[in-house]
Amino acid sequence: MSRIAYFDLKSGISGDMLLASLIDLGGDAKLLDQVIKELKLNKVHVEIEDKEGCVRGKNVKVRFEDQPHRKLSEISKMIEESDLDEDVKELSLKTFEMIGEVESEIHREDVDDLEFHEVGMVDSIIDIVGSVALFCDLEIEEAYSSSVTFGSGYTRCEHGKLPVPVPATEKLLRGWEVRFSQKKGELVTPTGAALLKILTEQVKPPDMVLEKVGVGFGDREMEEPNVLRIFLGKKSNIEEEVYTVRFYVDDMTPEVLEFALERIREHAVDAYTVPAAGKKGRQGREVTVILKKKRVEEVIKTIMEETSTLGLRIEEGRRVVSLREFETVKTPWGEAKVKIAPEWKKISPEYESCKKIAEENDVPLQKVYEEVIELCKKRKRY
Repeated sequence: MSRIAYFDLKSGISGDMLLASLIDLGGDAKLLDQVIKELKLNKVHVEIEDKEGCVRGKNVKVRFEDQPHRKLSEISKMIEESDLDEDVKELSLKTFEMIGEVESEIHREDVDDLEFHEVGMVDSIIDIVGSVALFCDLEIEEAYSSSVTFGSGYTRCEHGKLPVPVPATEKLLRGWEVRFSQKKGELVTPTGAALLKILTEQVKPPDMVLEKVGVGFGDREMEEPNVLRIFLGKKSNIEEEVYTVRFYVDDMTPEVLEFALERIREHAVDAYTVPAAGKKGRQGREVTVILKKKRVEEVIKTIMEETSTLGLRIEEGRRVVSLREFETVKTPWGEAKVKIAPEWKKISPEYESCKKIAEENDVPLQKVYEEVIELCKKRKRY
């Protein structure tokens, strides 16, 4: 079952709030010590405390001495040369690159020579890399966010007094749904905005079986709680938003079209073709691709590069996805993987796993399928 998360942003988001929320969810706080060690950050430690207002949660503070401002190139090198998990390194680098591009545009400096101020400070580095490490540790496969609430007034930074939201935050969240409130202060920081875009998507979240809520406190004194809440759970039998892309081709060989479909499926939920008659009686194939919203641009690019079509149609829709479990069953010939939908009592042996057993043991594939299904029925009493 996919583990999913929902970010409730009524009080905005910052790096320290996200760190605290993920720890309150059950993320391993020791990972922050590992991040400090791997990035070779001396005279730095993290303090975590329980905090209680109208809700209970965590508060995180990064304590440090004698830390310089760092350039994007320096931070990237620190991450790349570390022994952190590859997923953590990749997402952390993407976050810094996203901030770097925005800051470069604002200050009209080359991104490699850009010296970060607030984001180049050690606490922001730990906020970003630590949050990514905790997010990966919790094995969250999909994350969604509410609309983003901005504060009002002004905030002070290295560049002086700036209006809220500051230019970097405003540019990072272009294209996202935002709300403006009269709450004084900077509710959304550039670090929080970048992490939000890297880790989540702003679409309607699927229904979930709720497991836990993590609460992270910020340091601002406000009439309302300055907290970020993250809801963690597993997908239930749900409907989710998808896009359907269709196009027609009549001048591609089957081999080249199949190669294109393989490339398209790397970014899509599914892709298939059906025979179709086009203009002037030409026989061809209509291609249907089902994908999630965040993959639309990638899929369109792949279609245009790998197929001969000059146009396509895009439709919004919903799809129903059954809750499923992935298991391994031991057959007389070896272990086979299987998908099970408990609510509907459906069993679907994994083709590649069963095919390997059939080939290695010279057993009919259908017999392997039947054996896997029978073993599942006995185990689950279907």
